[in-house]
Amino acid sequence: MPRAARSGRFCSMPDLHDQIPSREKVLIIGAGPAGLAAAAALKALEVPFDLVDRAKHVGGIWNEEREDSPVWPAMEMISSREFTQYEDMLQPVSFPEFLSPGHMAKYLRAYAARHQLTDHFRPRVAVRTARPFEDGIWQVELSTGEILIYRAVISAHGISQRPHRPDWAADVPKSVQVIHSSEWSGPDGLEGQRVLVVGSGQSAADISVDAARRALEVRWSMRTGHWVVPRRIGRVPGDVAASREPSVLGGLNAKIAKSVISRTVGNPAAAGLPRPAAPLLEDSVIVSDDVLDRVREGRITPAGEVTGVEADGTLTHLGPELHAGHIRYAPDLIVLATGYEVGADHLPEDVVPRSADGDLDLFLGAFPRGRDDLAFLGQQRVAGGVLPVLVEQADLAAYVLAAREGDSAALRQFQRLRAGSETAVQTAATPAGGGMLGRLGGALGANRVTARAAPTATATRGENLVPSTDRDTLLARLRSVRELFD
Repeated sequence: MPRAARSGRFCSMPDLHDQIPSREKVLIIGAGPAGLAAAAALKALEVPFDLVDRAKHVGGIWNEEREDSPVWPAMEMISSREFTQYEDMLQPVSFPEFLSPGHMAKYLRAYAARHQLTDHFRPRVAVRTARPFEDGIWQVELSTGEILIYRAVISAHGISQRPHRPDWAADVPKSVQVIHSSEWSGPDGLEGQRVLVVGSGQSAADISVDAARRALEVRWSMRTGHWVVPRRIGRVPGDVAASREPSVLGGLNAKIAKSVISRTVGNPAAAGLPRPAAPLLEDSVIVSDDVLDRVREGRITPAGEVTGVEADGTLTHLGPELHAGHIRYAPDLIVLATGYEVGADHLPEDVVPRSADGDLDLFLGAFPRGRDDLAFLGQQRVAGGVLPVLVEQADLAAYVLAAREGDSAALRQFQRLRAGSETAVQTAATPAGGGMLGRLGGALGANRVTARAAPTATATRGENLVPSTDRDTLLARLRSVRELFD
């Protein structure tokens, strides 16, 4: 958040906000955590804006009544309160350490009300198209039929707009139900059913555990193996413990972490899952207290990649290891936890250039090169809580848009950095944690961010799935660039 917002000194917008022409406003698309962070940041810098969302309430995907939400009522967050709250509004102490979707929805609504963001919110309004004509001029068509001009757009639509389906899914006959993980609502009605969950990541693990509560049989088809870590290390949430990791220990951290995880939940390969493809500290880990137990109990059967579809709906898949051969399986339901594709349906495909791998070419995961009037928030996957990343991206976007009003040396320096490689961004030490490891780390120069390998992605070339990046490295770079405007 901008410094004014963090200190609680929010600047008031004009009372007659609705009389400000849209030509002078920024349009924020999406009222989830990222959109609310952007709205609070713009308000703190007195930049007029409109906030729209297709839902009737703020909160984005955390609205339980929202039909297109990829979350379900029994879902439990994998990040703790410390990484799922805004700096200027802590979670209530009555909330659990790991929130349910209902708790998160209440928190986001309270945040919007506290900072009067709903005064700028237009519910049940979707953006059909947003097209730039020249720098600082966007023509936006809304679902209401209105066609408006805005000075800039912040696209906070999230990553769940374009569900990815593997090619073989189109060959499955209608006798077998096929849904994407974004359509999963829980295990009710699965009694006596055989379920195949396809995917290697967090959603696939969570849905496999959820389905195993009711289904006759659950098979989990994984193409890539990952480490499984618990929500807590002792009494400390795992993401908090990881943030206090003293980097001065270097390679010893990996050995300590692997030993702790193996003693706590066990080795995934020993339970029958594919061997992790990356070292523990570089992996897109799966956070779960239950999935390895369900595998050991036989409630979830590991499977390899799907290799074929027969006319009657029977599938063939590899065993959990590639040498295990092809196995036939006749599921009643297939759940495709196969991720999401990059991009936004409301923007022309050529607005943001793509890299050779098909990813959007975004500086710090948010800023198209060569444009000062467009920002994307949350278009990268990270291991752990994403809210700190969203807040930093929103903060920086607000500073850039505010700086466009005048001659800004900071903006010119930002533009020079944006034209180059992210690896050229100088980063400083991140704050040490408050616990014993955090204090030790602070004394020994720990928590200093060094570039790590991005977590292993499950996408293959040509699928253009939302990319993964290392959260700590991205946060350090965002904070470093934001300091240009302080």
